[in-house]
Amino acid sequence: MNPGELRQRLIFQRPSTSVDTDGFVTGAPTEYTRAWAALKTLKGKNFYAAAQNNMEHNRQFIIRYQLKLDEGVRPDGLVVMWKGIEHDIVSIENDNGLNQTMTIIVKAVS
Repeated sequence: MNPGELRQRLIFQRPSTSVDTDGFVTGAPTEYTRAWAALKTLKGKNFYAAAQNNMEHNRQFIIRYQLKLDEGVRPDGLVVMWKGIEHDIVSIENDNGLNQTMTIIVKAVS
């Protein structure tokens, strides 16, 4: 992995857990972790599959492996902030199971 390609800053946030007297969630989300990422453009069959499912706001990022983002370790409801835009996580995969990089696919919340 070329570290010079990791130019995008991702902030992973947990939703707020405080609830007011009426049962509504209050407060801002808390930061869980940060990561530098490489933005990968959807190409070829991935592009056509996303277009077929009307997922035009999907983005794919490659980050260095972080144990706290692995399946079963990360908390539920985690969201990603990128350039001030909130994104829901579609999937986080450990590339090749080698604990070197992770592929994160997110969808912009609209």
